[in-house]
Amino acid sequence: MRISAPRVSGPVGPDAPTAPDGSRARSTRRTVGSGVAAALALVLALAACSSPDGDATPDTVPGETRTVQDALGAVEVPVDPQRIVSTDFFSSSVLVDVGIVPVGVMSGIDEPNPAARPNRYFDALGDVPAVSTYAEINVEKVLDLAPDLIIVDSQFSDPETIERLATIAPIFNVDLSGSWSERALSIADAANRLDEVTAQKADYDARVAEISTAYRDVLDGRRFAVLALHPTEATWSAYLPGSWPTPVWVDLGATFRETTDGESTDDSFVWLPDEQLEKLSNADVVLVVDTEQLPRMEANGLWTSLPAVTDGLALPNVKASATSSFLWGLDNLDDAEEILQKVQATA
Repeated sequence: MRISAPRVSGPVGPDAPTAPDGSRARSTRRTVGSGVAAALALVLALAACSSPDGDATPDTVPGETRTVQDALGAVEVPVDPQRIVSTDFFSSSVLVDVGIVPVGVMSGIDEPNPAARPNRYFDALGDVPAVSTYAEINVEKVLDLAPDLIIVDSQFSDPETIERLATIAPIFNVDLSGSWSERALSIADAANRLDEVTAQKADYDARVAEISTAYRDVLDGRRFAVLALHPTEATWSAYLPGSWPTPVWVDLGATFRETTDGESTDDSFVWLPDEQLEKLSNADVVLVVDTEQLPRMEANGLWTSLPAVTDGLALPNVKASATSSFLWGLDNLDDAEEILQKVQATA
């Protein structure tokens, strides 16, 4: 199942109001799977008691490596990496879920942003230095952190930066445009924590099956749209299935509305004027990513006449729309079930 990351599903920066490194807020409610609270406690304990030099555990031979597969092929990584730099948006949450605190992260992940990710990741990463953005990696900062493994986007745009990073530590490439679940498993394998994440995946898959079965009539009988509302322009765009705010809906097997003429049909991102909001008339449920933009829609007759709006089914999408790890995904499934309960109640 292919879940596109923000880099390919829409513009990044001012024209990407709902990219997961944005600044909106949410709170996290649920302890799931093998125990989010236990995982967070382990993360904080490791952060508090690990040596500043990141010494390997006593049963690990210094310099020992193993071969794993990353997005580009076979790579050699430390058997027990102790100081991991995570330069992309997604890998840090996978690490946190297995009790590993990266020593460097992407800019924004070290700041509170529960609309982009559950709060527990900020609790674990709030004091971790930021070393990268989508477009840049500060090689000097990475060098100062003395990592033994560096995780990067396999399509990072500056080969020279990658070459310099490779002189510091082994590089593990992740595919930001591929399956989020396959990416999470590969990151866990690089960190030698595949067993834990495989168990988390089993919890996630079981929850998907439970919700999908319980709400099959809604998922099959209603047409869903996941909607972006531009923060400064009177424009909108409906995300394609597989783009970054849609993972749980794809996994649950939701029925998406048909794309109309003029809308994006691939990885490009097309903003349409509000004058074309009638195109959303073929959606029974409209899930809005940018809920702070909804007040401007209340005076728009095209919006208020949409079937989903008149039926009370223009609803906020799951709170942390991107899904980056299986415990995060379990949170999003809880949110999705609440939405499905509301839809079912209107039947």
